[in-house]
Amino acid sequence: MNLDFTSIVRPGDTVLWTPGVGEPLPLLERLLAQRHDIGGFSVLYGGAGYADLVRPEHADVISFRTLGAVGGNRVLCAAGVAAVLPCHLSDLPRLIASGVLHVDVVIAQLSENDQGALSFGPVSGYVGTAMHSARTVVAEINDQAPWTHSRHPVGRVDIAVRTSRPLVEVASRPPSPTAEAIAGYVVDLVGDRSTVQIGIGAVPDAVAARLTHRRELGLHSGVIGDAAVDLISAGAVSGVSVTGALIGTRRLFDFAHGNDRIRVEPVTYTHDPGVLRQLPRFTAINSALEVDLTGQVAAEVAGRSYVGTIGGQGDFARAALASDGGRSIIALPSRTTSGRPRIVSRIASGVVTTARADADTIVTEYGVAELCGRAIPERVRRMIAIAHPEDRETLAKQAHDDVAGYR
Repeated sequence: MNLDFTSIVRPGDTVLWTPGVGEPLPLLERLLAQRHDIGGFSVLYGGAGYADLVRPEHADVISFRTLGAVGGNRVLCAAGVAAVLPCHLSDLPRLIASGVLHVDVVIAQLSENDQGALSFGPVSGYVGTAMHSARTVVAEINDQAPWTHSRHPVGRVDIAVRTSRPLVEVASRPPSPTAEAIAGYVVDLVGDRSTVQIGIGAVPDAVAARLTHRRELGLHSGVIGDAAVDLISAGAVSGVSVTGALIGTRRLFDFAHGNDRIRVEPVTYTHDPGVLRQLPRFTAINSALEVDLTGQVAAEVAGRSYVGTIGGQGDFARAALASDGGRSIIALPSRTTSGRPRIVSRIASGVVTTARADADTIVTEYGVAELCGRAIPERVRRMIAIAHPEDRETLAKQAHDDVAGYR
């Protein structure tokens, strides 16, 4: 590849590229290798990376801004070379389109079908919005990327590079007994004809496996993994499934390729509150690092380390509460793998991702705490009941000192 990024990216520019398994890796390798010749520029790194391509040493020239510490971004955040931009994922396209977050160059990975039509392939997200306003759009057209359906066409492409390479695969791990126990409680909250938002990871995979006996479900998520293949193939999901990104293995990519029952849509659709609140019995299933006794959810910071992201949690949580018959579920283990409590009297970092006013249902391996419409004393009692048994006495004592409005 002879692409010369010194004639495309100027010093002081901001570059944005497709995240996740949609990262245009050959182009990014070239960009990173030429960074000293380009001079100082910025990268708006909104989503996760899974290829271990971008590393802290690249910050010798590049200034990184990121929405959080997911995937490869965690390494950048841990090294202190990425500035975190705290915003809902749904706000990112608006900020880009308005110029508050100015983007000069977009580097996208696309796919092409037999008729020559381009698609965003495995990941749409916010790249389409940035393509409309950027000075230059560079695209890798990968013939091994799945061609996916969408209501939103690909915008202009100024420079196209054709490749043929496998996508990065993100395989699922077998759920732990704790994840299975949590999933058992969550599934009881999801009825037939619900529209489900479910991501990737141990608990979502365990939930999806148990939902295969449901019928007439809808699927509308920011991300789906391999577990969605089983869910759709089992006949549990009817109609068209919508996602912003495919994060999984070749099995998922092959299933989605040309499949008109799956649409990969931009954030402006997947996270649009007007769209979400119209979904029947919209059930949002998300996770957290900590939840306090009143229902405040922390999904970004553990201690002083940025290890998570706001993402779409707030978007989906509020939309679920606005949907007719909808509900918002936060599912998490009662303790970390090192034994630290995750049901707490106070959020240790002080950083709250989802407000307690938006709290609905919290689930651990010890049960379900229904918080919506409950006053603080009742919330405290219900949260203590689903904490780890060895933490409950301490939490009850801390509640008197730490929780305003408890007594």
